[in-house]
Amino acid sequence: MNDDILIKHKYYNNQFFAKWAKLYDYEKYLLFPVRRKAARFLDFTSPQKIIDVATGTGAQAYELAKLGHEVIGIDLSKEMLKQASKKCNQELKLKFQQADATDLPFKDDSFDASSISLGLHDMPYEIDLLVLKEMKRVTKNGGKILIVDYMEPRKHFIAKLSHRIANLYETVNYKPFIDKGLDTILGKVGIKIDKSTNFLGIFQINLVRNQK
Repeated sequence: MNDDILIKHKYYNNQFFAKWAKLYDYEKYLLFPVRRKAARFLDFTSPQKIIDVATGTGAQAYELAKLGHEVIGIDLSKEMLKQASKKCNQELKLKFQQADATDLPFKDDSFDASSISLGLHDMPYEIDLLVLKEMKRVTKNGGKILIVDYMEPRKHFIAKLSHRIANLYETVNYKPFIDKGLDTILGKVGIKIDKSTNFLGIFQINLVRNQK
């Protein structure tokens, strides 16, 4: 892949999310039900070790940790992680670390599960593929991968309406993501959705059993 794409994405990421980090954290009040449903969709019967990729302000990582899991959230943005760190407390096994999701600083099979929630649509297609490959690598064979993102308009009638609104405020990578479709992106890295649901027809919640 062209290194320029990585460099430009990192620059754009740092500039965009540094600017909106404090305001972005208020989305937790709107998306809390989505995060909670997604965390429970993993359906673990015992605490697991989980990495939450592109964690942002840590909302999804926090919901996973509340279920008793040991969670580490990673993100490129220091400003986002500063907001995320406010969610840490002694009752939760939750921590955050600055890291590049295209080159995760963890060994193969380090986690029982991995998740990415509303992150893929903020990345260029080439970055999506690298991130998903890294998630596969650090997740144990047979482990679970949770993927949450916008529902494509062609999949649900409500998504047709929400797409028009999201297109007004989302990043430049949103429309290409929607046009290409999550299934197509996942297929490029050998990921097949095993189980899925949605939230109000706006967001899709997908579960994958990692196969290596």
